[in-house]
Amino acid sequence: MQQELEALLAVQADDMEIHGLEERLAALQPRLKELDQRRTRIANELERAQVLVTAEEKKQAHLRERITEHKALIDRNQAQMDAVKTMRQATAAVAQMEEARRIVATEESELVAINRRLEEARAALHAHQGALEACEAEQSDARTEVAAEQAALDTELSTARAKRSDKAKHVPVPLLGKYDKIRLRRRAQAAWAVKGTACGACDTAIPMQRRNQMSNHGGIDVCEACGVLMYFAE
Repeated sequence: MQQELEALLAVQADDMEIHGLEERLAALQPRLKELDQRRTRIANELERAQVLVTAEEKKQAHLRERITEHKALIDRNQAQMDAVKTMRQATAAVAQMEEARRIVATEESELVAINRRLEEARAALHAHQGALEACEAEQSDARTEVAAEQAALDTELSTARAKRSDKAKHVPVPLLGKYDKIRLRRRAQAAWAVKGTACGACDTAIPMQRRNQMSNHGGIDVCEACGVLMYFAE
């Protein structure tokens, strides 16, 4: 029984080491998440700026086409003035030219506003592009450092798990199964040495008969209060 206990405690020592490595590995995730969130915020701002520039460019191109069309209409009306034969025709042609000129003036005023907005949008886009490049350059070293830590921890974990697997072969299957079930449920130490007359994990008193049995025979028992495995340490 003592050999079984020693084998189990050796496995538990490896499990505690593995648990510590897993916690260190998990602790890297918030660092990566923070880096990702910051880059994503800047990238989203850049995307919104690009959408705005594209929209303003479409408005600009469409308005320029309309201005060209209306100016061409004015030129046609001007040419038709030479062919009019009646005052009524002349009046109608002049009215059409004046309306076209009014429309062109309005559109050109609107085009000036679009050009101004487009210039501002392009400046913002350029600023966001610079911010993203600066962010990526700034994060490069941090991401490299995290990746190196991650790789080192993965290697340590692989080694520790292999050692644990070898040691687990020396623990009886029923005992190992019970231990693993408790360990996975608690996500912490599963086997505790008796402390005086109580469970080492929760300080619940152990009946004398059970204490004597563990002490005399080196047995392993389960705490009725917290469910851990208990044993007497020599």
